[in-house]
Amino acid sequence: MENKISPMIEIRSLNFAYPDAPRILTDINFSVLPGERIAIAGPNGAGKTTLFLNMTGLVQGTGEIVVKGVRLEKHAMPSIRRSMGMVFQSPDDQLFSTRVYDDVAYGLVYQGMEKEEIDHRVQRALADVGMLDSIQAVPYHLSLGQKKRVAIASVLSMQPDILLFDEPTMGLDARAQKQFIQIAKNLSQTILVATHDMRLAATLCSRLLILDEGRLVYDGPLQGALQDAHLLEKHGLERI
Repeated sequence: MENKISPMIEIRSLNFAYPDAPRILTDINFSVLPGERIAIAGPNGAGKTTLFLNMTGLVQGTGEIVVKGVRLEKHAMPSIRRSMGMVFQSPDDQLFSTRVYDDVAYGLVYQGMEKEEIDHRVQRALADVGMLDSIQAVPYHLSLGQKKRVAIASVLSMQPDILLFDEPTMGLDARAQKQFIQIAKNLSQTILVATHDMRLAATLCSRLLILDEGRLVYDGPLQGALQDAHLLEKHGLERI
């Protein structure tokens, strides 16, 4: 008998609404296998970021989210946040220190890790994103593309098994976009990318989830969706 591969993430009947606001996510169900690279696409306001916020426990709806076999509940949050890291759309939401080193080291310091190990992880994470030369720089003085790379390093330093990227190329020029794509291609983690950029999705991912008005309307091969002009147009996505 073949051994069944356990999902890295399982989402079952997830619903979410902010107080006194229309429901943003409705009956979301999907699972993610180890090593998968999945694009979550949809128009602005489709619920992509809200889905990620639920997956990381930053907001909480109804239903069930399981990460590496652990149900997402308050007592399990430290374990889950070691397994899964999110890179926000705006790096200014993640960078708040006066040195790049301190931003990348923040989570490790919070965990009480030894300084030698912190130094090693910070340097490795910054090297992985091509920002080691800026380890003592002031984040405020960096370009948007550089800030985004430091934000990625701040998550990589925690060595998560799962990475969530929210609109990672938003606002970047062509060179910075290429730098992100090269970084992402070299990563070994299970990756989910929230984006409306189908070129980016096609470059990095093989599976596509389409969200529209908070509902999961497509879950299947990305290349198949790219051939369905009606599907893409119906849900506000551009065919490439």
